[in-house]
Amino acid sequence: MQQGSVPSDRLAVAVPLELEGHARMCGEKSDRDSLHVFSGAPEFEFFSPDRHVLVNIEIEPETLSAESMRVLGTSLLTRPTGPLIPMAAEVANNLRDLLKQTLAAAAQSSPGEQADTDDRVQLLERTILYAISEVIPVAPGAAANTRPTKYWSLVNSVQEKLQDPASCPLSIAELCVQLGVSRRTLQYAFQDALNLNPIAYLRAVRLNHVRRELRLGESVTTAATKWGFWHLSSFAHDYRVMFGELPSVTAKRASRRD
Repeated sequence: MQQGSVPSDRLAVAVPLELEGHARMCGEKSDRDSLHVFSGAPEFEFFSPDRHVLVNIEIEPETLSAESMRVLGTSLLTRPTGPLIPMAAEVANNLRDLLKQTLAAAAQSSPGEQADTDDRVQLLERTILYAISEVIPVAPGAAANTRPTKYWSLVNSVQEKLQDPASCPLSIAELCVQLGVSRRTLQYAFQDALNLNPIAYLRAVRLNHVRRELRLGESVTTAATKWGFWHLSSFAHDYRVMFGELPSVTAKRASRRD
């Protein structure tokens, strides 16, 4: 699970190369032929399985090398989009192939002068921007035809409850009391919106909070207990399963940066 936001002056999208399993973007089910738009809303929430490989593209129009590209980048930034833009299979495959070729070319060292490097950068920008611009125009119509899940408002209410460690519920029973809903309703809501057990969701959000605290220099014990993880060995196991490393490793890396 990933939560976050993208600065308002940037367009951030991702093109799936591989996808095996269940994935959702802001509550909508995604597939291998969906363009993922991380900058389409003030915040995003992304669930992905282990085998989900994407090419991430972040476009900051003001930093592009040519005026024409800056104009195009700005126009892409202002187009309304949903979190997912469906692509026809042929369009998606062409985009995947183009990105693979472009990124492979960009990774090669340029033995020439600075002018040669500048030409490569402009070619890279132009190729990617025009490819993305061909996909994004379908977004308004697609968004209009996409009906938000009826349970998404309840899921949003749950998200709001999980942002403050002082009031963050530590169990589903506590969460149900706070929201005034039954456990079954909560189960249905998360199954419909995220295809996820609410217990797993609650644990994942709290683990993400702990990881953020560790990256800011907090100790493992303090960060874990702040977000309600009292059994530290179980916490360390869950943390490692989710992030691929022990919390102590995250903390040490943060301390080295200081």
